[in-house]
Amino acid sequence: MRRPDNIAFGVNDPLPAKLALGLALQQLAFLGALMVIPDIYARAAGLEERSGFLDIASATLLVSALVIVLQVRALRYLGAGYYYPLQATGAVLPGMYLVASLPGSGLQAAFGMIWVVGLTQIAFSFLIMRMRNIFTTEVSGVAVMLIGIGLGALGLQQITGTRLSHGQPLSGASLLTGALALGTMIGCNVWAKGLLKLMAPLAGLLVGMALSLLLDLMPEQLHAWQQLAWVRLPQLPVFGWSFEPMAIAPYIVTGFVLSLTSMGTQTIVQRSADADWVRPHLRPLARGVRAEGVAHLFAALVNGLPLAASGGAVSLAAASGSASRHLGYWTAGLLLLAALVPKLIGLWLLLPASVMGALLLYLATFTTLSGLQLIASRMLDNRRVLAVGLGLMVGTGMPIIQPAIQQLWPSLAYVALSGLAAGVCVTVLMSSVFRLGIRQGTRKRFALDHTTLDDITKFLESQGRLWGARHEPVRRAELVGWQVVEALTGHHLLAGPLGEIEVETGFDEYIFTLIVRYRGGLLPLAKQPPSAEELMASTEAELQMTGYLVSKSAHGARASSNADGLCTLRLTFEN
Repeated sequence: MRRPDNIAFGVNDPLPAKLALGLALQQLAFLGALMVIPDIYARAAGLEERSGFLDIASATLLVSALVIVLQVRALRYLGAGYYYPLQATGAVLPGMYLVASLPGSGLQAAFGMIWVVGLTQIAFSFLIMRMRNIFTTEVSGVAVMLIGIGLGALGLQQITGTRLSHGQPLSGASLLTGALALGTMIGCNVWAKGLLKLMAPLAGLLVGMALSLLLDLMPEQLHAWQQLAWVRLPQLPVFGWSFEPMAIAPYIVTGFVLSLTSMGTQTIVQRSADADWVRPHLRPLARGVRAEGVAHLFAALVNGLPLAASGGAVSLAAASGSASRHLGYWTAGLLLLAALVPKLIGLWLLLPASVMGALLLYLATFTTLSGLQLIASRMLDNRRVLAVGLGLMVGTGMPIIQPAIQQLWPSLAYVALSGLAAGVCVTVLMSSVFRLGIRQGTRKRFALDHTTLDDITKFLESQGRLWGARHEPVRRAELVGWQVVEALTGHHLLAGPLGEIEVETGFDEYIFTLIVRYRGGLLPLAKQPPSAEELMASTEAELQMTGYLVSKSAHGARASSNADGLCTLRLTFEN
């Protein structure tokens, strides 16, 4: 694993204490901003006492701290081994509202049935290793890009006042606060150096918070915060548990959606931590989803809200130059502390929506472009273009599509239908359908007397686009294939008057294979290049040099012939 240039601390690099604390505070500010979700749920559930909200928030923070530790510890069957936290999400609330409103049910069933989410994720984690040909790089790119677009859309909603929390009114002052917070983040990232550059998001949040207090933008929230105690032990479980059969279906769907979100978020983590990353590593993905499932079993036990993998927090860490999993211990410690300190929980509710919108917009730029780069790293034919394009259109257009879907199937109003899940599902479905009729190997004959480099290139490029191969191995196969053609013709290795070769290609997501068959003399695949004196003295040395270059350019090279004079040259290129 090679560390990217923009990452100062790799996955296993320890962090200096002061820097780790600053980065953890930055993570805490972002993760805790969605503590508004427990507040919304407490209000919707009719919990008049402030203690109800604090208990739910504390339980949710405890679950978030637990899952971070599980992920960074990376046990044999549990934990991804990367830093990626979870945070509250509003997508799970409709299903919980439904369960709580069922006759004979209540909040104890809405929280107790979260174990279904956990078991769904655990079951799904054992299927991931079988998804090698489904969760491809372009599917990962769609997931990452939709996460980024979702962050950006939410950020714009917060900044412009179309989705402000606590009834905060849109005003010129709030717009100015958001703009200055965003400008601070951008300025520190582009022009600052050292610690200030790493802390650019936190600097922007502090500037935005200070300006909002100076302009008195949230007086009611400030008054409520002053009434909170400093230390309070939560009463867990908040409501207890009960079983509700009607809740199984929506919670299974929620677990599946959260699993897809996890896979997309982990793709961001893996790519940001490894400069040589080319495709999702499915084994850590599976362990990461499994750890989330275990955390949701704990959430059902303590009555915490279901959590979603935070693409924003991961992007925040990457934008700050850290991929270190050691950050997880610091962040988990602060989350645990916050669960016991109501003043900290209330402090998140003071953060102006426009300032949080600025942070989301800042992070969305990195995440969206990362997803675009993933998609562009693969050669795409019309089938794959349609699969990727339709997935992106459905994912981004989900707010428009969802009312029509709910009108057609009213029960779907109570399950978590996110744009990310819908877009990924469409791309996977279309890709699976388009795979029908695609052969994993293709053969074509070439008459070398009128074959050009363009002929070889067009054939290999068409196969690369059909299979979604990376550009690099296909380009290398084109050059090596033409080297072979020139060696066969230039050194008269072909037998017979026709001078034909058969070119076969194969692909299995990890290896691009090029096989050349012909009748004649065998091309020697030398392990050592000839010396300068040998090249000057013998034409056979030129052939030896060609064989050496061919074998060095491919990941694997093997030449063989049979009694009939049929020669086979098999070249493999890592994808």
